[in-house]
Amino acid sequence: MIKATTFPDSLLPQAHEALVLAWRRARLSRLTAADGWLSLAGRVWLHEGDNSLGTDDDADVKLPQGKADAHLGVLRVRDSAVSFVPAQGAQVAVRRAGNAYQSAVHEPVLLTTDAHAAPDRLIVGSLTLEVMQRAGELAVRIRDAQSATRVGFPGLDYYPISTRFRIVAQLQRYEPVKALELAYESGRVEPYVSPGAAVFELDGVEHRLDPVIDGNGERLFVLFWDLTSRDQSYGAGRFLYAPMPQDGRVLLDFNQAFNPPCAFTPYAFCPLTPPQNRLALRIEAGEKRPLDPPVQVL
Repeated sequence: MIKATTFPDSLLPQAHEALVLAWRRARLSRLTAADGWLSLAGRVWLHEGDNSLGTDDDADVKLPQGKADAHLGVLRVRDSAVSFVPAQGAQVAVRRAGNAYQSAVHEPVLLTTDAHAAPDRLIVGSLTLEVMQRAGELAVRIRDAQSATRVGFPGLDYYPISTRFRIVAQLQRYEPVKALELAYESGRVEPYVSPGAAVFELDGVEHRLDPVIDGNGERLFVLFWDLTSRDQSYGAGRFLYAPMPQDGRVLLDFNQAFNPPCAFTPYAFCPLTPPQNRLALRIEAGEKRPLDPPVQVL
């Protein structure tokens, strides 16, 4: 049975707590940012040709009522390229991926998708629109900085910080790397690769997870389900980022486990936990299920 160190001597408990608390602050800041997951207000797949845009009930891409004009223009799709063609008098700005800002759009503009980097963004009042590309298909993602989900967010709930769940696992390398397809709730799949199995022992029992290499190639992405998913943590499982393996070891600090975006909004795309990453133990660390928003008394 492979042994694993649950708390390296080089990291004192106080230092570990400080790191986890800093991670929590950064996590909350990202989640609640104006362009964070809580601001998602819509997601619409685009078709070839002109996709009408606005608050009109017949619009292909319908925007929240009271947030934009009834007819704002069209998103024109031609051979996987997307352009925004504004309607006459439409009040739309564009922020380029490099942060260049155009306060008013009067002519058609080609929009960069999120396929390789940050996408261009159309700005209409509190709304931000960006084009995303998944498996060769295109969709427009709508964000609202004033969405009820963001404005009424009650915060995050965590298990107590515990060194027990800061685990240094051994990496059993796959030669060659293992190809994995992660299935999404939408039915789509995306290809990933796993460098090896992260194997660790807890309470005398060996466990293993297949991490995958994240898109930027600088960290590992771990999707896992554990027995707390039945009653205290998110039912579909949680996410965890980990540093790339070092000297055949993988650091799994479950105190930094977090809920997928789909726990907060129906407009996100989330991969599902692969069967081999379902753990028969309770990982009582990291984020619990999202808190219910406060009830408004009228």
